[in-house]
Amino acid sequence: MKLKPQTTILLSTLFVFVGIATTMVTGLWQTESDGTSRKLQSETVQTAESQTDTQTAQYDPNDIRGSYTFGEINTLYGIPLSDLAIAFHLSDAEVGAFQIKTLKERFAKASQEVGTASVRMFAAYYLGLPYTPTEETWLTQSAVDIVAARGVMTEAQADYLAAHTLP
Repeated sequence: MKLKPQTTILLSTLFVFVGIATTMVTGLWQTESDGTSRKLQSETVQTAESQTDTQTAQYDPNDIRGSYTFGEINTLYGIPLSDLAIAFHLSDAEVGAFQIKTLKERFAKASQEVGTASVRMFAAYYLGLPYTPTEETWLTQSAVDIVAARGVMTEAQADYLAAHTLP
């Protein structure tokens, strides 16, 4: 079967528009990100006391982006702004609107980098969620103190922090 070039162009254009229209109607067509982290469906967490808890509908700390502010971390993850301010050496006035990606500038003179990965790890350990760093990730001593005081870290997480704490 041979098709004329005009018919082929018409059919392919129709195919593209029908595909787009179908995905728009079903809600699958999305051209913008809403900036919200994905949620963990059901995560089994092993706490420091070897108790097993099931966390449901918790946002995934691995999805924290540098464009987030600490105010968004507070809203999405429920971590108090006061704890975030102490952990990352911020004033109460600036903590809510402070973008995570600017932590690198704040800790530019530190011997190790404190940045987005540090906030991911802090949030995970603070909430008692499992987290495996993808790179050498460091926390400030004040952040480690806050996480340790909550008592939800596993022994492996505490060991990692013992070796990755900035004075």
